[in-house]
Amino acid sequence: MDLIAPTSAEHFDPLVDLFARTFSPYWTQVGYAREGYIGHSPYDWEASRIGVVDGEIATHFGVWDYRMRIGGSLVRLAAIGAVATHEPHRKKGLMDRTARDCVDAMSEAGYDMSLLFGIPGFYQRFGYVCAFSQIRTTLKTKEVKALDRAVPYEAVEGPADDLVSGELAELSNRDNEGVTGTFLRPTYRTNRMPEKFTVYRFAGGYVVGGADGSTWQVADCAGDPETVVEVARLRATAEVCPEIDFVFLPPRSRLGEHLQTLTHRRIANRHAEGGPMMKIVNLRRAFEKIAPELGRRLGASPLRSYRGRLAVEGDAQRIVLGIDDGRVEVAADAGDGARMRPDGTVAAGAGLARLVIGDGDPMRVCRQSGIGLSGDARDLLPVLFPDQEPSTILWDRF
Repeated sequence: MDLIAPTSAEHFDPLVDLFARTFSPYWTQVGYAREGYIGHSPYDWEASRIGVVDGEIATHFGVWDYRMRIGGSLVRLAAIGAVATHEPHRKKGLMDRTARDCVDAMSEAGYDMSLLFGIPGFYQRFGYVCAFSQIRTTLKTKEVKALDRAVPYEAVEGPADDLVSGELAELSNRDNEGVTGTFLRPTYRTNRMPEKFTVYRFAGGYVVGGADGSTWQVADCAGDPETVVEVARLRATAEVCPEIDFVFLPPRSRLGEHLQTLTHRRIANRHAEGGPMMKIVNLRRAFEKIAPELGRRLGASPLRSYRGRLAVEGDAQRIVLGIDDGRVEVAADAGDGARMRPDGTVAAGAGLARLVIGDGDPMRVCRQSGIGLSGDARDLLPVLFPDQEPSTILWDRF
């Protein structure tokens, strides 16, 4: 098997075919991949990998190029999707080889971290760890109090490519600024599932949603939270849906905070060996980008005047952070920094990704992931890596 990066000119149609054959129903998935998932998307042709056997694509490990927020900072994220093996080539270890080749090249391709939504028991071998829970917040339609004002809104007809990648992307970026786990828009530039979701606009915002059985699902939204909920209530009532389901919307977004004030049911699903999984691809580059956010957190804490050096070890990589009066910087050379005794050490391994994304109480994460702390790290850790309740929005899922 030859492992290569696919090209749009040669492999677009075969990739669409492989995707549709793997995930079915065939013709629905052909349109989905062609018009929004691979086409019109941040799919990275150079970083993705295919395995070719006798001139045919046998395996595919896809990379989508995203910018993910960690507080007020952005990291470059290799979003993994469309992991597929053509049926005649399954159970031969070919995907293992394809994935390793792709993952090993991510750092050189310029990525800082990687995220996937994986089947259980496969991706740990490549250094991925379970990173956060998938949260659904559900309201009973009849319990949602109607606003005492009219809320005009309209459905957006047609593909609306310019609107989705322009005005709606700007509204989303405004609402999700500083919300860990969300992505800088535009990501996908079209409504990939027009048969399921409709874009509804109102003054200063929008709602993307549609009926799924007896539930009206909200896949994306921005704007005044009360207005968002009212539009969802009106659509759920019109389509006779007794419940409104906000799927994977971040608890710390404007809407997420508002939902906590309403009567609701909240379910957090987590799989011990699958689901949302993350990996730090390049430790130094990731921390250089999040250092301003770490400094902001430190500056807002009782440790704002702290001065010292913190060693951070994760998945065979090591850096030293220099901390001085609320400023956090990565030492110019990890080797030089290592020769000076740090004031504290975070010995994390692959579990460091959970701390960076803010997957729960940091001391609990350390206990669960076997992360060792020494010296000043015990005091610094809760300040630098607080619980962020991270979540990605359904619209951006890959």
